[in-house]
Amino acid sequence: MRNKQKGFSLIELLIVVAIILIIAAIAIPNLLRSKMAANQASLNQSYSITATPITAATTGQNMYYTDQSGVIRVNTSGSGANSASTPIG
Repeated sequence: MRNKQKGFSLIELLIVVAIILIIAAIAIPNLLRSKMAANQASLNQSYSITATPITAATTGQNMYYTDQSGVIRVNTSGSGANSASTPIG
């Protein structure tokens, strides 16, 4: 009579490990892309929440605007963004 061995052979374990590594190689890049997309969406939302009141407050009173270089300027004549302006700090 032959004794049956309990457990797995080395080949069976290697095959299982290889399958797990292949699945991980497929799944990890997709998860990282999803995480990056979620972070970008969160940043866009934060920017929108912050920028909307600032834009409304400054453009509604025709006091502040930004030029092409992003410098915030004060409107000294009060007639809009095309008037003479002075840079802030």
